[in-house]
Amino acid sequence: MSTKRVQIQSHLAPLVGRKLSIARRAADMRGFHFGRVTLEESGDRSSGEFALHIQCPWRVEGPVGIVTGRTDLWEPAESSEYIDWDSWDYESNPNLQDRRIGELLGGYDPKTRSFVNDTEYLVVEQVEADDFGGAPVSLSGGYRLVIFPSGSAGEDWRLLQPLSKQRHFVVSGGAVKESVDEAG
Repeated sequence: MSTKRVQIQSHLAPLVGRKLSIARRAADMRGFHFGRVTLEESGDRSSGEFALHIQCPWRVEGPVGIVTGRTDLWEPAESSEYIDWDSWDYESNPNLQDRRIGELLGGYDPKTRSFVNDTEYLVVEQVEADDFGGAPVSLSGGYRLVIFPSGSAGEDWRLLQPLSKQRHFVVSGGAVKESVDEAG
């Protein structure tokens, strides 16, 4: 097994046994949080024990096919037959990615603007890695989160512990970068 695979798997290993608890976006970056949820004192921000911030292609696979993925962000949630494409954008109009994530997790918290997992499934069962910075994450219920970098430059994804000062594990251009501090 390559050094890159070993590094990725060892950093993702703490996710095993933790539930996918929160999903939210910052622009087109999808954040998936795992484990026990902590609500900040202000009540308008929540975090899991671990978070994956994904900026490269990704998808959630289910028992009957692809549930959603990165490119669904740019698809309207409603029929596109009558969409005014000159004014439609994914931030101010319902998009297919958000709709499908919401259906999968079952809950939404308007205060934190986060989809929350109200189900008993989506617990991480296994993590894997490939030689290109990719990471299939097997979840209970027959689901998988598959991350697959597709470019030679730019940040693909990072794993962090949101409420700690631990360094972030970063994959960029399909390669493992040195862990960086929370400031980037």
